[in-house]
Amino acid sequence: MAALAAVLALVGLAVIWFVVTPRPDAMRPAAQEQRQRAEDFLCGDPDRPVRGGQEMKPRW
Repeated sequence: MAALAAVLALVGLAVIWFVVTPRPDAMRPAAQEQRQRAEDFLCGDPDRPVRGGQEMKPRW
C-alpha cells in the first residue's frame, strides 16, 4: 500500500515537473522584453557626467 502511494506521488511529481516547467526557447522573447524595459527604466540621464567619482551631497 505504501509502495503504491509512493509510486503515485512520484508519477504526480513527474507530471507536474514536465507540465509546469517552461521551455527555455518559449521564455526568450518575454525575458528579452523584460530586460529591455528594465534597462530603459534604470539607464539614467546619459547627459549627466557621473564617471569621475563625483561626490553626492545631501540637500538639507
